[in-house]
Amino acid sequence: MRTLWLSPRADLFGPAAAAGLLAAVLVWLGPPGTDLAAHAYQRTLFIEHGFTLWNNFWYAGRYSFVNYSVLYYPLAAAIGIKLLAVLTVAVAVIAFAAVVRHEWESQSRWTIRTFALVWALLVVSAAYPFMLGMTLALLALWSLQQDSRWVFAGFTLLTLAASPLAFLLLVVLLAGVAIARRGEHRHFVAPAAAIAAIAAFEFLLRRMFPGRGTFPFSFEEFLAASAFCLIGVGLTWRVAAARTLRWTYIVYFVAAPIAILTLSLRRWQPRFLCAVALALALSWNLTPLAASFIHGVNDPAAHAAYWSPTIGFLKQNLRPSYRVEAVDTAGHWPADFLARARIPLARGWFRQEDFPQNQVLYGELGPKAYVAWLRRVSVRYVVLTSARPDYSARAEARLLRSGRSGLAVVYRTPTTTIFAVPSPRPLVSAPARVLALGYSSIKLHVPVPGTYRLSVTYAPYWHTRKGCLTETPDGMTQLTVRRTGTVSIRFAVTATRALEAMVGTQPEPCR
Repeated sequence: MRTLWLSPRADLFGPAAAAGLLAAVLVWLGPPGTDLAAHAYQRTLFIEHGFTLWNNFWYAGRYSFVNYSVLYYPLAAAIGIKLLAVLTVAVAVIAFAAVVRHEWESQSRWTIRTFALVWALLVVSAAYPFMLGMTLALLALWSLQQDSRWVFAGFTLLTLAASPLAFLLLVVLLAGVAIARRGEHRHFVAPAAAIAAIAAFEFLLRRMFPGRGTFPFSFEEFLAASAFCLIGVGLTWRVAAARTLRWTYIVYFVAAPIAILTLSLRRWQPRFLCAVALALALSWNLTPLAASFIHGVNDPAAHAAYWSPTIGFLKQNLRPSYRVEAVDTAGHWPADFLARARIPLARGWFRQEDFPQNQVLYGELGPKAYVAWLRRVSVRYVVLTSARPDYSARAEARLLRSGRSGLAVVYRTPTTTIFAVPSPRPLVSAPARVLALGYSSIKLHVPVPGTYRLSVTYAPYWHTRKGCLTETPDGMTQLTVRRTGTVSIRFAVTATRALEAMVGTQPEPCR
């Protein structure tokens, strides 16, 4: 295989420097990205509590770090979110340039420049763990081109640790390359073995710490992706230099750079079809980034002072037995400021956690269904702010502002209105009550032995010395108590329970 030595040439390091400078301007002077709130909160969570595996303050409780990004938050805690973002962009451009120049040499010049622009602009979305993962994936590809198989395996494992989605895209891309070069199968034996081993490890990890929800992918998005891939296949057909691209068009994260590379290899012929493909690729890349930029400009909810009166009211009035529903904003800032103040939220930031638990919020919402949902997730107060709502919260905000929700206003400021839920359902069924709620612990007062429903997501790692815990049909936790008094429930991963989760062994029913 050919070898490309990284040399200080302008067409290699120039785009990286320009991309790093643009990324620095955007992260330090531009509006906060739509994902920044979640990363800021989880970075703080890591700094204050270390690598905690469970978080009771988002949704009904969820696994933390282990099934999203193991690597990003320790790095962000060490060097800061903004500096890490800039370094990620610069290294990604260098790695991408090395990879495409190795394959297509001078024909990749505009592809590299376009990637540098798109990747720098991606900081507007604040999709930082994914960006870190893709940077490591590009480094893995470059090491594979150099036939450094152990280095490839290391970067592939780091890709998974940074972003499982980036790892999946790397696997898809390599599958396309392997199909395109099926006559060179001996070169792919060792990489395939490394990927299989890493994928097996990820499978076991997912068995140990499974996710509960699904990410919504609309039919319109599916059509757009299919159209882009079909056009890409058509444009690369019978173009010898684009044989590898033909099998990897499913990889859409750098749609514009891949499209430009394809069009360059075709020498931009036929012009009409090339123009359509380029327009679709640019729209795919830039439309969500533009929306994120617009939503972040002058967002008052991005400042701690905006939430200070709300936090003061909730600290004084919210009992540990209840959660708060903060009508989600476009920047998702309740997931940071309220959860950081140890206020348990019915929602958080991970969209996939909303399905099916909070799916009712995504359609037309009536008072009866809304109040039933609030009671089901143990909400006592609802916080509505003046900030632009997230698309999933528009119907909820309209209902609350209409006065038809059936909720009474209990607190109001110029920017915030807090409503009380009538007859809320506590986290634990009566006569038990919650004394304290921690990130991975719950303390209850249980005056009577018996069986109680606990509105916290079940995990096999919950345990208590005063009873036993089982899963309810809706995924919550059922507590059977043998002795009265204070009951402490803690989240602790043990080798036995982890093994049982991996093999799918169900816990024995309470006696």
